[in-house]
Amino acid sequence: MRSNDLKERMLRQPSRFWLVLSIVLLLAGLGFLGAFGHAQYQYGKSGRYYARLQQTAADPDGGIDFAALQAINPDAAAWLEMPGLGISLPVVQAADNETYLHRSFDGSDSPAGCLFFAAPAGDGLYRVIYGHNLHDGSMFNGLLNYRDEDFYAANPTFTLYTPEGAGTWRIFSCHTATDMEELCRTDRTAVEEYDAFLQQLLEASEYDTGAELPEGAQVVTLSTCLTSYGSGLERYVVHAYREG
Repeated sequence: MRSNDLKERMLRQPSRFWLVLSIVLLLAGLGFLGAFGHAQYQYGKSGRYYARLQQTAADPDGGIDFAALQAINPDAAAWLEMPGLGISLPVVQAADNETYLHRSFDGSDSPAGCLFFAAPAGDGLYRVIYGHNLHDGSMFNGLLNYRDEDFYAANPTFTLYTPEGAGTWRIFSCHTATDMEELCRTDRTAVEEYDAFLQQLLEASEYDTGAELPEGAQVVTLSTCLTSYGSGLERYVVHAYREG
């Protein structure tokens, strides 16, 4: 009898192991689905908010109503329009580069964050705009379309509105980057070293844009993660100069 009992216990042990493992995997799967569903809800909520904000920001004359934007958030500094990417979003300027990583334009918590200028603001000669590369295609995810030279040819410019007016910016370089220290310096001045820096940006492009970069050009860099789930150490950057 004892021998039979031992055999039965040995036979039951594998069954219990697989039962426990199945329960653990089921709970893990439910947890993942819950987290994924919550994230999708948050992304959708962010998209709906920015769609409403576009209506708030629309000026009857075709520009941007910065008084309305700054009534919501005094950090409102610009509005970026990139029709080819479906981007029509506010850009804020904070005292640091962390505030708007996970905060929406209205200050609420958001995984999508908000587009923001690198701090410190500098004198405007050279600026950097950061935005998340989100797997739902929002924010700066579309910047990676500029890896395609044909896409660039069809969409070489964008519009950046500021309280002072609208400016047309022509893209002159698109490339990946790992060393962002020099790219993020916003304390540039219109001297020989600055023009040498701009030449380096031009030469770093993954393809020849054919753009002729003026000396002392006012430049803005658009920067995002190379992948939606990346570490942030690898970036994709698009450089543009103001032409009008």
